[in-house]
Amino acid sequence: MFAERVSAVLPKAGRNGVAKKAGKRDMSCRYPGCENRSKGPRFRFLCEEHLKLPKKKQAEVLAKWAEKNP
Repeated sequence: MFAERVSAVLPKAGRNGVAKKAGKRDMSCRYPGCENRSKGPRFRFLCEEHLKLPKKKQAEVLAKWAEKNP
């Protein structure tokens, strides 16, 4: 009886709360108007097409995106 009450109070075993809170990462390309899926954080959240842009242009695009999405 005591064990049943204790187990009812304790959280269920499984994933920790951090994984649930994080949710899914926005994997869309950060270039304005682009609908492609990005290649992820390693590639600055840009799709294959926009990774070919010069680094300065990429930095400008990412800065604009960061201003719009705090």
